[in-house]
Amino acid sequence: MKLDSRLAVTAALAALVSLSAVAIAAGAPIVRADGTAIAGMDKGTPNQQIDPPAPGDTDWPSYNRRLDGQRFSELDQINAQNVANLEEGCRVRVGGPGPFNSGLLLVDGALYFTTSRATMAVNPINCDIVWKALYVPQEREVFVHNRGIAHADGKLFRGTGDARLVAYDAKSGNEIWRKKVGDPAFGQFISAAPIAWQGIVFVGLSGGDWGMQGRMMAFDAKSGEQLWSFNTIPGPGEFGNETWAGDSWKTGGGATWSSYALDEEAGELFVPIANPSPDLNPAVRRGDNLFTNAMVVLDAKTGKRLWHYQARKNDNHDYGITPPAVLLTLKNGRKVVAQASKDGFVYLIDRKTHKLIYKTAVTTIFNHDVDPTPEGVKVCPGMTGGVEYNSPGYDPVNNALTVGAVDWCSILMVEHPPVYKQGEIYLGGSFKQDGLGSGWITSLDAATGKVRWNFHSTAPVVAGVTPTAGGITFAGDMGGTLYAFRSSDGEILKRIETGGAIAGGIITYKIRGVQYVAITSGNISRSTWPQASGIPSLVVYRLGDGTAPSASGAPKAAPAAVAAAAVPGNPTLGKGTFANMCSSCHGADGEGLVGTRLKGIAARYDEAQVAEIIKHPKSPMPAFYPSILSSQQVADVAAFVRTLE
Repeated sequence: MKLDSRLAVTAALAALVSLSAVAIAAGAPIVRADGTAIAGMDKGTPNQQIDPPAPGDTDWPSYNRRLDGQRFSELDQINAQNVANLEEGCRVRVGGPGPFNSGLLLVDGALYFTTSRATMAVNPINCDIVWKALYVPQEREVFVHNRGIAHADGKLFRGTGDARLVAYDAKSGNEIWRKKVGDPAFGQFISAAPIAWQGIVFVGLSGGDWGMQGRMMAFDAKSGEQLWSFNTIPGPGEFGNETWAGDSWKTGGGATWSSYALDEEAGELFVPIANPSPDLNPAVRRGDNLFTNAMVVLDAKTGKRLWHYQARKNDNHDYGITPPAVLLTLKNGRKVVAQASKDGFVYLIDRKTHKLIYKTAVTTIFNHDVDPTPEGVKVCPGMTGGVEYNSPGYDPVNNALTVGAVDWCSILMVEHPPVYKQGEIYLGGSFKQDGLGSGWITSLDAATGKVRWNFHSTAPVVAGVTPTAGGITFAGDMGGTLYAFRSSDGEILKRIETGGAIAGGIITYKIRGVQYVAITSGNISRSTWPQASGIPSLVVYRLGDGTAPSASGAPKAAPAAVAAAAVPGNPTLGKGTFANMCSSCHGADGEGLVGTRLKGIAARYDEAQVAEIIKHPKSPMPAFYPSILSSQQVADVAAFVRTLE
């Protein structure tokens, strides 16, 4: 599809959806694609029952399907010969505008996923809501993005933006327990999707860019009791502390952002560790800065470090390792681990010798080691580039690792000296995006790292990549396109415009003899293509007979809403919308990230002027009005922004 046509489709789909006045973070109603609300969505009150699994039904029980992270599905009903007939079976809008980058789970006949505060169970055939549990924060939320949940023994486990770990009953959505595991006052929270194994839940702290000291933890699934903790930034007396200059370890970062892999036979937990902080000023933390930019392998029962591989020492570009690892055995019997990184490379490491076998670039590489300057230097990948938070999918049929990446450069500027303020972003400089980002989907020979095929997408690629035994590989981009590639050569067999940025899980499963593909669509974040954010929706596809009037995935138009006259903005309502839609670029407190620093804006602009900036932004800020935000919602955000000091 041509670029102008693609923009027109995306804009049309967004315009068709009538928005509720309040985002899901404030308890928005759940609606079907036709705009009708689904009643009975109070926490713990099931709206309908899920049929128990039948013989032949399959699950997707963990973030990457299996704990080894391979994402491969043995299903082949949807295959290279018939995938052109893939059609939308159902969709449901799951909240108001905001981030939606959750992994999807399918367990015992129910689909599970998260939004910023909601945890939901959905019928995987017709998209009806089974239950929705809404978390109410107990403290300040640092960041509202959430990658998903873990399932074990009839329970679901997720993290929150105020550093809680919460357990829910998978059947009813009733909360079982919650534990405070970090301190949001220091920038700590949980965005990563936990994993569970043998009655243990594993999750780590996010928030390295806020200058926290990261750690990985294990909890008893029944009680929530902490079993062990491992400091990803080692303190005095711990292995690796000597790799930090002075007391720089205290604000060293070392977050985990996405999820994890685990070797069930060996009991080894593979933890991806992100960048050090301050991100752009390595001079204040001279040394290797363990365990940042590293994959750390821990004993899953004790938390003891077994070994690690550090891809980049004393990082100066925010090139942390964020996606989970992929564990596999090559055809010659060699056990290896594949690890992708924000630095734009996929690494293959021998699990016995811990030595690098190869590293292959999967996006543009430029000025990869050049230090940021006060004037600014262009580097590729940039701060939001490389492989973000979904790992490669491994296809054993073709012995291939296929991965999505972001091709987006940045101008990096350092500040001397960097200023640390508790609970605020600690970059040690600033950056701006260079132009508009694109993406790559690249298939590598798993044994050699040689590129088998690749595809350059107009929009960034961060969603899960899912190869199947049907000879096809599913992937999606932030422009809203779902792709079905022929796994052998990368030929595109099907494109579907979903109506919203695809940023989370893409999974496939079989129920009652029918194979389905489920995706997340609609997301607002730093990598979203400006014209294609969309409304958070779960969409399920299945094979049709090829005669459907539209295979675009477009929802049925809701009745046109009558525009209401705007009244003065309500900063309380605007705060929730800002957290969902604006904080990933401008910072939770308006301190500035990709977007402009907003603190003190009241001294420069009145409320009407701020509203006009939101309605008619300068590139690369997306235009959310009027397709995503109403005039009233814009006024609410403008009122809130002017309270930031």
